[in-house]
Amino acid sequence: MGVFDNLKEEFNIEEAESQVKSVISTANEKIEEVKEGIKTQKYTIEDKEYIKAELQDLIASDREVMESLKDMIVNGGGTPNLYAVYATVSKSVRENVQQLKELCKDITNYQVIESNEEFKEKALASKERLAEKRLAGKSNGNNAPGQITQNNTYIFNPKEQYEVMKKLDIPAVQVEHPDFDLS
Repeated sequence: MGVFDNLKEEFNIEEAESQVKSVISTANEKIEEVKEGIKTQKYTIEDKEYIKAELQDLIASDREVMESLKDMIVNGGGTPNLYAVYATVSKSVRENVQQLKELCKDITNYQVIESNEEFKEKALASKERLAEKRLAGKSNGNNAPGQITQNNTYIFNPKEQYEVMKKLDIPAVQVEHPDFDLS
């Protein structure tokens, strides 16, 4: 048995390597699932936030593994396999950070597109309301949108007013005037 075999047994390097490979394979499976899901389904912001949280958790756990591997390497247990495992985990962290960056970019783009869609919907609704007002105005005889209809009144002179009231058969009110003695 060589020195490196003793160190492998002492630090459980094979177990650490298997754990790292398990984490990496799980991460790659999840990443593939997410990529397939993105292609086939329109995610909501909540879904993307969940994926973002999962990626951040995965990055954090990979960094913890890197710290333990780094401690093993610093303490002198640095076998060539341990360096390779450290490099693989480091690569996994880098790829996950890049995917997190892309996801954040997608979330931002999605929010911008969503706000643009809302703005377009509001503008379309406003245009529809204007069109309805125009059609309602044309059916009422108004040609211009927003045109104000003015009700004109005719002021009669007293003679014309008397004639109109006579035609309407409105009885005249008799007013009694008091007699004044002016002497």
